[in-house]
Amino acid sequence: TEQGEVVLTVGSRRLEAGDGAGPRYRLEFAVRDTGIGIPEDRRDRLFASFSQVDASTTRRHGGTGLGLAISRRLVELMGGTISVESRVGEGSTFRFTIVADEAPSPIPAFVGGEKPLLAGRRVLVVDDNATNREILVRQTGSWGMSARAAASAGEALGWIASGEPFDLGILDLQMPEMDGVALARGIREHRPAATLPLVLLSSVGRRGERAEQDLFAAELTKPVKPSHLYDTLMELFGGAVSGPAEAPAAPARALADRVPLRILVAEDNTVNQRLILLLLEKLGYRADVVADGQEAVAAVERQPYDVVLMDVQMPEMDGLEATREIRQRLGEPSRPRIVAMTANALQGDREACLAAGMNDYISKPIRQDELAAALGRAAGANGAERPAAALDEAALDQLARTVGSDEALASLVDTFLADTEQILAGLRAAVARDDPTETRRLAHSLKSTAASFGATELSTLSRRLEERAAGGSTDGTAALLAEMEAELPRVREGLVRVGALRPA
Repeated sequence: TEQGEVVLTVGSRRLEAGDGAGPRYRLEFAVRDTGIGIPEDRRDRLFASFSQVDASTTRRHGGTGLGLAISRRLVELMGGTISVESRVGEGSTFRFTIVADEAPSPIPAFVGGEKPLLAGRRVLVVDDNATNREILVRQTGSWGMSARAAASAGEALGWIASGEPFDLGILDLQMPEMDGVALARGIREHRPAATLPLVLLSSVGRRGERAEQDLFAAELTKPVKPSHLYDTLMELFGGAVSGPAEAPAAPARALADRVPLRILVAEDNTVNQRLILLLLEKLGYRADVVADGQEAVAAVERQPYDVVLMDVQMPEMDGLEATREIRQRLGEPSRPRIVAMTANALQGDREACLAAGMNDYISKPIRQDELAAALGRAAGANGAERPAAALDEAALDQLARTVGSDEALASLVDTFLADTEQILAGLRAAVARDDPTETRRLAHSLKSTAASFGATELSTLSRRLEERAAGGSTDGTAALLAEMEAELPRVREGLVRVGALRPA
């Protein structure tokens, strides 16, 4: 629909355990939309194969096809039921239940209850969407924060002007009459950034204006994941992030021991600065920090660096211009390797960074495994010893639990390595004959398979190759393919190191 929302809610109810079995739960899901609705005389067809509410060839809204028929079968196999409630012109709610055993697992930091660093802090939530307001109020409340929600920018600005105390503001960007940026400017007339940090919620791929950067301490993409919001708030108030996707500390620190690097971070956002420094610290590195492109140029002229982690959007001089300046002023022997950092994942962004003279590219929010991979590539380019591939051991553990035994995992690993060699051979042939369609297909296949076996860097390289071939050409893919071929032996070494593969 042109406007509206889809909301998923999940609840649980503990069932009586029998025969000495562990706890069991009935999970109750509801998917509510504000769509076109379903007429009562057609609802009985919904769960039959290939039914369509609107069967015309000019229909504006798709029908159900096989999806609901498959959903019903899956739900029934899991001991549950599925149903629908609907009103024409108002929307529908699909409900289903499944029965599941309790499974022990670590509790992430962001769902661990009240947080001492956040408890009692007063947060202003501003969003014209009632569902979004409720989610943010509930989430911040679960950490012990006291939230007050406004449905409009005008209402919120009135509270601020009257002197109502807040420790933090979370503002939606897209609101009628006055958007989040205009509201932030109004708030700054009454409260400085030092006493009232603001977090902006925006859509994917937004490019903020430089003038906005002093208004907000952080910007998050909607829909906001609780873990991202938690980490942002902890950073704002001086706490440690939860880091659910980070690699274990001991293996990560070995990277700096094996490949020492002098690193400069060029980033204007103070929260991002601290986060990057924390990630680097977990990898065993210390780094210098500058806040804009001009400072970055001055820093690399003042002393040598091996790597510059360069934010693309910065005041005074952006990352692209700073890179061009560094390339012009420094000769090849003393020139650092420049790694772009950008929140924009749009097609063409990577090409723009490389065209400016940057050597590599990682996307925000920065993940530790991607950062480690970029530093590993930098070490290799600088002639340092390349470490064995940093594997995602959590992915390997999940795979091991799925197959059920070490022997089965070892067999799968052997198959994965053999298949990868065949795919790389196929990619070499496809690139040689300038076949972007086959290049994209093979890269896509390897991307998902490598991720399943924890080979994150190989998966990332495959994704980059897939994206390049998606443009209809194999130009520039040979270098990526060479990196992938160089990465495979490192993946093999890493699999031996973690015990998933027997040494040759």
